[in-house]
Amino acid sequence: MSKRKHEEQELPFVALMDTMTNVVGVLIIVLVMVGLSVANVVKKVLSDLPPVTPEELKEITQQVKELPKLQTPEEIKEKQKQAEAALKKAIEDLKTVDTSEMQSKMKFMDLDVFKKQLEDRQKERELAKAETDKMLQELERLKALLDQTPVFKPPPPTYVRLPNPRPYPEKPVETRILVAKQGVLTFNQTKFLQPILDGMEKVKSQLEFQKVEYPPFAKLLEGILGSPANAQKAWPEIAPLVDRVQMELAAQAYKVLSDGGIVPTKQLLAALTDIAVPTRQTVLVVAEAVAAAAKGDVSKWVKLDPSRDPVKPVIKAVAAGGKITFSWGALSKEVKATPKDVTDYFHDLGKVKGIEDVSKARTIYDATRIQALLQRAAANPLIAGAYAMEPKVLPASPYVQLALTPKGGGGETIEAMKQPNSAYIRLMRDIKADPNGVAVFQVMPDAFAAYLEARKIADEVGVAATWEFLAKLDLALNVTGYEVQRLAPTAARAKAGTAAAVTIAPPKRSLD
Repeated sequence: MSKRKHEEQELPFVALMDTMTNVVGVLIIVLVMVGLSVANVVKKVLSDLPPVTPEELKEITQQVKELPKLQTPEEIKEKQKQAEAALKKAIEDLKTVDTSEMQSKMKFMDLDVFKKQLEDRQKERELAKAETDKMLQELERLKALLDQTPVFKPPPPTYVRLPNPRPYPEKPVETRILVAKQGVLTFNQTKFLQPILDGMEKVKSQLEFQKVEYPPFAKLLEGILGSPANAQKAWPEIAPLVDRVQMELAAQAYKVLSDGGIVPTKQLLAALTDIAVPTRQTVLVVAEAVAAAAKGDVSKWVKLDPSRDPVKPVIKAVAAGGKITFSWGALSKEVKATPKDVTDYFHDLGKVKGIEDVSKARTIYDATRIQALLQRAAANPLIAGAYAMEPKVLPASPYVQLALTPKGGGGETIEAMKQPNSAYIRLMRDIKADPNGVAVFQVMPDAFAAYLEARKIADEVGVAATWEFLAKLDLALNVTGYEVQRLAPTAARAKAGTAAAVTIAPPKRSLD
């Protein structure tokens, strides 16, 4: 019975061993399978890798060595402990911070005030945002304008010459060349005026005063003599001199004599006008000397001596004993030192041969008659040429002025004047042929490029030239040789004994 019981107790152990053996066998099989699978995977990975050269392998190995060293778990734990200790210390420090002052301030803070401040800040932010948006819009607009702005292209190079200053001819024959943006227009004053002057010479007797009227001179005489009544009183005495002396000087001489207690008759004024010619003075200066002599002062009269030789004076005068001894060359006369006797001496001196009527050699013409003649000439295209001509009478000028305005289509363009036989080149050759010929370029402010082209051609021909700016493309020239009466006063003379005004002479013109 006991033996059977022993056998029954061993059976579970045998079954357990069988089971364990099976499990171990299965594990071994799984292990083998996993090993095979890993081998296949490793083999596949290695087969998929690109081939590596020894140099690349060396470089990769070097890079691996340069990688930072990984921290060990012990180092990580040590740093964690240090961080926890620092955090704990910071918490302890915060517990010791005194917040009583801040808490006391917090007790007095008004929430409504903060709300109002917040609203104000929001409004400011909105305004700033609106302004910023506006500036951004303007920036975009400017960028758009820049995109539309054409790219600047510099103009082509132009001919430029260095100036070469040279003396100006003593008697230049000038030809003006008006330079505008479109081209050039030539003008020779001598050639332009000569046909006009020739025509006037033929009819110059018709240009003299035929009838002298007071109204044109009224304003001038009233200004000199002080009132209309004085001017009208003087008119009969000075009017006969209208064709040989300026009415301004005649009226001033009349006033000087009248103020000096002398009756200024037309005969006396005519005599003084004649005496003014050999003394090379104006009738006003002679009248001042006569008025002074009538008061016993002969120094002014002696100073009018026309002699160039101080040893042989023409005029001599000595006042002594209530009498004055006057001498004119070899003629001497002693008179009483009274206004009447002195006046009679000068009246008689005006009748001396060589003095009487010498002032009639000078002719002053009627400006209105000259103006009418020139208006008829302006209608003649052969005389006016490429210009519209308008005669003008200027009150303060002793000559009639011609105002010239270029007609449309006159002159030559830049391209036309470059042609080999252009009128401009022919003109340059004519100026070159005259030893005193000078081309004066008058350049408009916007025509400098055209001037450079015109000047280049002139330099190639070898023309003596200079240039100056021209404000507008109009010309004004006086009809010299035909003096007319001024109707406005000239600048006042400096009184005797006063220092003459300092004047600075303009720079001398030179060729360049």
